[in-house]
Amino acid sequence: MKEETTDKLRQHARKILLGGTGGLLALSVVTLGASLLSDGPAASDTQADAVVQKLESNLGDARAKLATQHTALLVQLPGVDIERVNRDRASGRSLLLSLTDSSASTRTVKEQQVLLDTRYGFLDHKSRVLTEFVPEWMTATGATKGAGTTYSLADLDIDVSRVQGLNYSYTGVARLDPVRVGPDQNGAATSEFVVFTYSTSHDGTVTSLDAYRVSSNTRDAFAAASKERPSPKPTG
Repeated sequence: MKEETTDKLRQHARKILLGGTGGLLALSVVTLGASLLSDGPAASDTQADAVVQKLESNLGDARAKLATQHTALLVQLPGVDIERVNRDRASGRSLLLSLTDSSASTRTVKEQQVLLDTRYGFLDHKSRVLTEFVPEWMTATGATKGAGTTYSLADLDIDVSRVQGLNYSYTGVARLDPVRVGPDQNGAATSEFVVFTYSTSHDGTVTSLDAYRVSSNTRDAFAAASKERPSPKPTG
């Protein structure tokens, strides 16, 4: 990601450099041509030399100015650590799998909440993951009546949403396909979509997590969009 962004920025700056010098060159050539045509061939050599010297001086100044701008753009480029991003994505994938695995659990909602609360220190009694996502997910997937539908991760996209100092934030969208339908689902289980966000500190420790089960209407729209393109392998 960092390398791709840097390359794009360098290409952009290079285009500015070429465009600026090219425009200056074109303007100078027009000036040279107009001058030579108006004064005739007798003075053409002297005028040409003067214009060329002026052109070279202007081009040198333009290159120096644009090179300074190019350097300033690179300095402003966020220092995203791509290796850390890959590790954070793996952490996000594990969190998602832990949350959605509750659909096949025989635990009650309260037992699942306690398990997650104990396992992840960044969750507390105010966390929407515990108070909203877990109950809704387990109810919708049949886990509140025993082991519900088992899902496999079919598609996952996690992107960096914000970099603030040493703190990174991410947004993920996952599609989970039913593998084994729970006894109370009557074979009607469909793909589920989960949107989740999380943040990590400088050492990769997750500091916050939120998750949302996508509504039925949005889920149908997501499912239709997924059918229009090949399903990639799950990635972080």
